[in-house]
Amino acid sequence: MKIAAVVTVIPVAEIGFGFGGGAGREVGAAKTGEGGGGGGRACAKSLGYIEIRDGTATYKPIRDAWRDVVLPLTALVIANALPKAIRALRRQRGRARVTQSSPRRHP
Repeated sequence: MKIAAVVTVIPVAEIGFGFGGGAGREVGAAKTGEGGGGGGRACAKSLGYIEIRDGTATYKPIRDAWRDVVLPLTALVIANALPKAIRALRRQRGRARVTQSSPRRHP
């Protein structure tokens, strides 16, 4: 009988928060009023986890599909399309110059 290895997983996250507030008050005989406000925000993003197995700790990042797949794919498409677009623009400008510089015949 085989004994299963014990694995400990520790999540790693980036956590941020912020708070703000304000107050107001009108001064003067005709102006009356008071005000105040406040707000806050908190967010957490998973970065990865630490896996402890057989006395060895290993950090395993959680990959972001947007940064790891979509952006490089977009850069590849642009890199392939840009030279073709530039050549097409140059051809189009060359044709426009030839048309403008050709002599006109008047009857």
